[in-house]
Amino acid sequence: MALGIEKSKQSLSLLWPTGEQARSDRRLSNEAIRDLALETLVAGMCPYSPHRDSIRTVLYQLCQDSAVLAYRQAILNDLLHRPILTEALKSMLPLLDELMLFTHPHFAGETSLHEVIQRAGELQLLVDCVHHLSEAFKAVDGDIDSPGLRALQSYIDQFITDKDFQQIIKALPEILSDLRACTSITVGVNLDEHLHPEEAVLLSVNSERFTESSLLDRLLGKSAAGGKGIASLHSLPMLTESSTMITGGLPISGPTRQAEPMMVPLFRDLSRVLEKTTKLIARELKRYVHLNSQILKDLRPEIVFYVQAVELARKVESLGLPLCLPEIAPSGERICEIEDNYNVQLALHLSNQKPGKNLAGQVVTNKVILGSHGRIVILTGPNQGGKTTYMQAVGQAQVMAQAGLFVPGRCARISPVEGIYTHYPVEERLELGTGRFGDEARRIRAIFEQVTRYSLVLLNESLSTTNMGESLYLAQDIVRALRQIGLRAIFTTHLHELAATVQDLNMNTTGDSQVVSMVASYEEGQEEQTDVAAGDGPYSYRIVLSPPLGRSYADRIAARYGISLEQLVALLHQRKVLDEKTEL
Repeated sequence: MALGIEKSKQSLSLLWPTGEQARSDRRLSNEAIRDLALETLVAGMCPYSPHRDSIRTVLYQLCQDSAVLAYRQAILNDLLHRPILTEALKSMLPLLDELMLFTHPHFAGETSLHEVIQRAGELQLLVDCVHHLSEAFKAVDGDIDSPGLRALQSYIDQFITDKDFQQIIKALPEILSDLRACTSITVGVNLDEHLHPEEAVLLSVNSERFTESSLLDRLLGKSAAGGKGIASLHSLPMLTESSTMITGGLPISGPTRQAEPMMVPLFRDLSRVLEKTTKLIARELKRYVHLNSQILKDLRPEIVFYVQAVELARKVESLGLPLCLPEIAPSGERICEIEDNYNVQLALHLSNQKPGKNLAGQVVTNKVILGSHGRIVILTGPNQGGKTTYMQAVGQAQVMAQAGLFVPGRCARISPVEGIYTHYPVEERLELGTGRFGDEARRIRAIFEQVTRYSLVLLNESLSTTNMGESLYLAQDIVRALRQIGLRAIFTTHLHELAATVQDLNMNTTGDSQVVSMVASYEEGQEEQTDVAAGDGPYSYRIVLSPPLGRSYADRIAARYGISLEQLVALLHQRKVLDEKTEL
């Protein structure tokens, strides 16, 4: 049976199917992580910061293997519909965190006593975790569908039926009791003729701790009989980090810490005595060397990922917003089609502002159509119109799909990309000496040095740092290059003239990535959402396929901020800066 456990250990993973190995797929750039607000998404997904690296490891690696993604989706689907398993994994996380403190390698300075204590503690946690999962799997109603969770169940079943595992369950209580029985020692001290202590010897090892007696007990002579000292209870001396000696005179610089017991001869003797008492325990523990907790340590970050993924799904659904497991299309289709997509990071932000509120009517959902009928989108519309929010939502959905997660939307069909490249406005880097436009151009060229036919490019108000004529000319060249490559892209811009030329761009540029115009337009009845400071403004727009409108709703936006001509004149009249007779 031990061989069976070892064999399972070599192949068990909740992220990678049997026979697959963890690969180093392309990692998202720091720019893409920043521009897509993924750190905020990670924080919303995992409130406990020490676990966030487990989320980042999966989320920021763009997995392109459809079989791997299907494997992960199946596990998520099982966990979402079998809450008893999810709760078992969630409640086991503190045990796994504690298990990470126990290691097998022998470190310099450690005694065999330390090894025995660590090994016994590790085995106890292993037993607790295995029993925890075994009970959860037994309580599941019906069969588990996902191969990953079935493999974990099989592994736990092998542990439970292992002969040595059954024996260690019986032996551990006595082993731990013996280890915990040594709680104090009795020391004999010899004094010189001046009554100064000059020698000490260990007299006995006891199962009860000594305590400090009260003054009354000392005066009445009751201290020794009750296991209490006749003076104050002393602790280990304090050392400084910069010294290996007990500080005696002036303090030495450096933070203080408690002395290492092995540095004090008396404590070193004690350790040797205790080692002798634990030799039998050590010999007993060697029988269970194959009962290794490493597999659970390896599974810990994966369990964190799935637990938090299900927590995110439940939270978003409680807000009245749709989530789905996307169909993973072949990479060659170069498609990202989603019904009722929205920016999940924005939804989490709103839910924090207004806990418990249903957001179904407040967060506007949109259609994503990156595919054969519109692989390159030129998105125009008003300031504060939701263009960046929409583009960010598409990038987030692509990242989540390639992690194996649910994506925001009612249904989705998404092809993996080999890279996501973003170009957002940034502050000018004076040290480069290129100026704002030069820096912008340099970053655009860097994207074209990396992209392929299977990339996703997100350009946000690019080329806005030069004049209108030059911007239009350069933007047309960039769109033509994107079309020739054949990738997926969204280009948000105020260049309505660029969106007006999509027919010419398609007709006069070779390539199979159709260029289309989309517009951020006001939702019917939403024009009066004016609380921009509270974050309501960006959610008032619907993104639709449409020729450019040629205007940016400047009058409506001015009114929302109180700076239309009528509002300003009324303000000046109120302040008596203008005469009452002054008209518009």
